[in-house]
Amino acid sequence: MNATIYNTQSGVARTLSAVAAENEVRASRGRWSFAKPLPSGWDKETPRYRASIDLKPSAYARHRTEPPFTSCSDSSMWQYAERPIAAGEEITTTSWPHGSFVGLNETARRTLDYFKSHLKSRLPMSPWRAGRLHLDDGLTGIVPEERLLGRRPEPAVPSPIRAIGR
Repeated sequence: MNATIYNTQSGVARTLSAVAAENEVRASRGRWSFAKPLPSGWDKETPRYRASIDLKPSAYARHRTEPPFTSCSDSSMWQYAERPIAAGEEITTTSWPHGSFVGLNETARRTLDYFKSHLKSRLPMSPWRAGRLHLDDGLTGIVPEERLLGRRPEPAVPSPIRAIGR
């Protein structure tokens, strides 16, 4: 049985035996994947969502200019809505989505997944920066290498006490 793997950087496809493909994907640290790469420019497409419930805007207009709420007691209120939204309506926005939205394109699905799985208090005002999708909460990224941080002194470990004769 064969499997096709794709290079995530160049988009090159390779067909290998299933076992060899799985080994290659695991050993490549993200360079190879079973998923077909997305077309270039996918992250510049404005997200489109479908509302699954009726939503109303926040009572205060200033809420649209604030980072996403950590929690809200009214599940039918969308912080970034400018007008009431009916269930089934399509919305195109670069603001953070409501948790009940359904993503209709890849940028919407990725934004919605990120919004649901990360700390709201750490998210920026918008997931868009310089005309493209930028999903970062300030906590993601590469962990600094140990040699750059220096080593912390290790606590002294007492040697065991031996009882003599008994």
